Amino acid sequence: MVDAARRAKDERAKSLTVDRLVTLSNLVNRGLARLYSVRFGLSISEWRVLTVIARHPGISANAVSELAAMDKVRVSRAVSRLLESGHVERRSDQRDRRRGLLFATEEGLEIHAQAVPIARAYEVKLMAGLNGEEARLLEDLFGTLQDSADGIAREGFGMAVGLDLKAHCKPR
Repeated sequence: MVDAARRAKDERAKSLTVDRLVTLSNLVNRGLARLYSVRFGLSISEWRVLTVIARHPGISANAVSELAAMDKVRVSRAVSRLLESGHVERRSDQRDRRRGLLFATEEGLEIHAQAVPIARAYEVKLMAGLNGEEARLLEDLFGTLQDSADGIAREGFGMAVGLDLKAHCKPR
């Protein structure tokens, strides 16, 4: 059993950091998705969108997409479901009637208020293996990685790594 655990740890060490981050994100999302689905009837996408809207009342769907780092189609679907369920409402922008602004309803704000402590408890359990210094370092490292990822996204990945995407893309 010890050898299997050691081999698994060695394999993780060989993995690309981005693969490990995606795997960790998926594991956390899966755990929280079960909780949010059973308790609130929300998918992870709906939860993430509701959280952004609750924190930024009067936000546009495009801005939600940017802040949540989610693609516009996924945000659009989540907003539609949140509107249907009465957790979110859309109001016209007074300055530009074509633009819709999103607000959490009282019900949406109540769900958000109930879900945040659940997410915090999950985070505490997840971080339990780290001491205080390690937890602070991890927070700093996440900030640095997020800043780097934001910069790469603004620049365009291909440009950031010097890749000629046209030369490397398969024809359709």
